[in-house]
Amino acid sequence: MRRQFLFSSGRRLLALLVLASIGVTVLAYDSSVAVEARWRVLPYQSLRLVGAGSDASLVSVSLPAATESDRERGYTEDAGAIRLHVASNVAWKVQLRLANSNGEGLETRASGADYVGLSATPVVLTSGPYGVYDVSVDVRRLLSDGEAAPGLPVQLIATIMPE
Repeated sequence: MRRQFLFSSGRRLLALLVLASIGVTVLAYDSSVAVEARWRVLPYQSLRLVGAGSDASLVSVSLPAATESDRERGYTEDAGAIRLHVASNVAWKVQLRLANSNGEGLETRASGADYVGLSATPVVLTSGPYGVYDVSVDVRRLLSDGEAAPGLPVQLIATIMPE
């Protein structure tokens, strides 16, 4: 009989251990937490005139005096007249327009692209995917017959916006 008692108490001990481990597992399961994190990155865009030191949208351009060769070809040109620093975390485009009326016959382009005429209506100068870019802008003025030199500086407004 004594053996039965020992065997019974061993079973009891084993049953207690199994129940205790199940209880600890259940408690651990109940105290676990699932966390879901979401965030949204808002668009960021910056357009800076190189050399100005801060964000600037108003650009003043003074073209050089027309030479004899400029008059023969019909325009005066300033390659790299404006340098822009573009930073954006989304696809972007830079638009340019005249701020005053003395920009008649003015054309501009991002280096290497085709020239586009400027007016009070914005035109897309250049565009690109997200990233950081330095954009060199060429400016030229078409000369009328007998026009000596464009005298007044021309003011342009540059803006950056999502594509």
